[in-house]
Amino acid sequence: MKILKVISTMSFCISLLIFNTNSNCQDMKKLAKKAYQDLLKELDKNKDGKISKSEFMKAWKDKNVGEKNFSQFNQNKDSFITEEEYINTALKFQRKQN
Repeated sequence: MKILKVISTMSFCISLLIFNTNSNCQDMKKLAKKAYQDLLKELDKNKDGKISKSEFMKAWKDKNVGEKNFSQFNQNKDSFITEEEYINTALKFQRKQN
């Protein structure tokens, strides 16, 4: 059940970013930051303020999908998703849709 909540939260927040074309960049950053904070609450088990690959992968039944999604967000390839990486990736998805 918790896994579905995490995936639903992630999908919903990214959908807001992608389809909310009337918002300015600051609004989009606020939405992405809120989405990251929600994910952090659910996934960051060691409370270090970032999401490790092992924490992230626990949310995915389909490990191939999890790996693909993790690699998109983990921009510097250090095996962690930081708030900055999450926001930058979400904004990149949004720009591609406009």
